[in-house]
Amino acid sequence: MKIAVAFFGIPRNSSICFPSIEQNIYRYLPRSAQVRSYYHLYEPQLVNNPRSGENGFIGESNYLPFARMEGRLEEAGACLKCWDFDEIKKHGDVWRDDFKSVSNLIHQLNSLHAVTALVDGFEPDVVLFVRPDLLYHDTLPRFVLNACAADSRAVYIHHWQWWNGLNDRFAVCGRDVYGAYGRRAELMIPFCLQEQRGLHAERLLRFSLAEAGALVRTLDMRASRVRLNGELVEESFSSKHSMGRRESRFMLPMARLRSQFDKLRYRQGGMLG
Repeated sequence: MKIAVAFFGIPRNSSICFPSIEQNIYRYLPRSAQVRSYYHLYEPQLVNNPRSGENGFIGESNYLPFARMEGRLEEAGACLKCWDFDEIKKHGDVWRDDFKSVSNLIHQLNSLHAVTALVDGFEPDVVLFVRPDLLYHDTLPRFVLNACAADSRAVYIHHWQWWNGLNDRFAVCGRDVYGAYGRRAELMIPFCLQEQRGLHAERLLRFSLAEAGALVRTLDMRASRVRLNGELVEESFSSKHSMGRRESRFMLPMARLRSQFDKLRYRQGGMLG
């Protein structure tokens, strides 16, 4: 099995977050697998986010865990022109904060797009997309890797905070759909045009995976955002809290059923070669 671990975004508190990644993710990757890690991160910078209340500088020490991986750093800002921020703004400001959150989302999607291009050369069977600024509380179930290696259209998504779409913080993807997860920036404007609404993170992910024919499963792992000052964000890990009618009635039950089937089929079957 060839497994790629792809990091994207901004490493806010690596001294807090990365040990949890090692403990709960890397430790549960099979020893027999070929594992390669990649990153696309934004250079050390001042973070000023009124929505999260953050205002401070990201120090260079946060980048140390990624030194031995393949990847690159990018200066923030340039990607907005690349992805036609002005055109995206014409479709509305979902968060109503003068497009600050939309700008942050475009940066995240650009980072995902860039790290996915690095992953492509490895031709992996399974790809883990990992935000480096989360504290992971639970271990990665090993049967998930088996399931994604066996079913190339499988995608495992956290079952919480779907917000009428799909949770976009962490995913385990099979080889035929990891591109739909990682390159969904290409669908930002088509999404806005077809849905007749402003850019929305979770809805865009659902849109992209549906276009690719992905088969969504649910993942029980919990992960909390960590702010610049080291404060953990109080998260709701209840699926009931953030589901719309469509998700509650159709997507979530089907995704859970696929997960249960995978668990029964693969947890006793050993790791795939």
